[in-house]
Amino acid sequence: RADLGSALVTPGLVDSHTHPVFAGDRSDEAAARLEGVPYSGGGILRTVEATREADDPTLERLCEARLRAALAAGTTTVECKSGYGLSLDEELRHLRIIHRVAERLPVRVVATFLGAHAVPEGADAAEYAAHVADDMVPAVANDGLADFVDVFADAGFFDLAAIERIGRAASAAGLGLRLHAEQLERTGAAELGVRLGAASVDHLEQLDAEGVAVIAASETVATLLPAPAIVLRDRLPPAQDLLDRGATVALASDANAGTYAGFGTMPLVMGLGATLLRMTAAESLRAATAGGAQALRRPELGKLGVGAAADLVAWDAEHEGAFALRLGAVKPLRIWISGEEIGP
Repeated sequence: RADLGSALVTPGLVDSHTHPVFAGDRSDEAAARLEGVPYSGGGILRTVEATREADDPTLERLCEARLRAALAAGTTTVECKSGYGLSLDEELRHLRIIHRVAERLPVRVVATFLGAHAVPEGADAAEYAAHVADDMVPAVANDGLADFVDVFADAGFFDLAAIERIGRAASAAGLGLRLHAEQLERTGAAELGVRLGAASVDHLEQLDAEGVAVIAASETVATLLPAPAIVLRDRLPPAQDLLDRGATVALASDANAGTYAGFGTMPLVMGLGATLLRMTAAESLRAATAGGAQALRRPELGKLGVGAAADLVAWDAEHEGAFALRLGAVKPLRIWISGEEIGP
């Protein structure tokens, strides 16, 4: 037993969308966007080049520091994507790095294969998507390196035919599916994700009422990522419309190399959900715990009660409204994973 006084106690936070395995720096791109340069996504290939050049110890050190930052901020489960390799050997290397880092940290890690993050320089998009589906997905599944497959489903990246081919390959290999969907343009990827049984469709800045209705009528989680939407000065995802229609909503950081590099900022993300996305404080907390757990299909996480995983955080706050009031400044006092105190 522990006397926590008036401290707010919540389930451990679940960050169900991150990209922690990369090298290089793209802060100059952020500065350029502030001067009006549009985001095309081409910077992903810049990160791919830098990451391919980095050796394993360097990438492990970077990935570990990012996961330690998440844990210190009260996140006890982190989804970790590959995606800055874009070749079979590199993607497998990055997934193995995720697993090695996870073995030496108490934080729970869920690995996702994102070979379809961008089309490699000089490659044909359809041919590369076929390579992902026919060669990469089976190799990842055979080596037990991921729980999910993800696809960047957007204009200039992967079209609906590619998504369906990769999604069906994931299902055949026994892996779950998640999608980057409706971030830059309205494509119909969210509805396709629902039809393919995706665990989660993420971003959704361009989602319309029709898409909201389809997601709300399904078991697919709508994972909202307010931080990169702000950095890109884009539309905000329709959080309240989704909640009003009964959709399951998750909040996640999307900490990555190029559009939001804030690892360890889930308390801020919750505050953004409760302010910019107009969620209530309780809705924001639920989205960052139970919602994220459902997006990862881990129902034992993100909740308190009999049968739960006993991942807990005691905060330097008395009420969940503090996440909105203090916008990223709420800190953990104590953290438990599987009932064992681990920090911060």
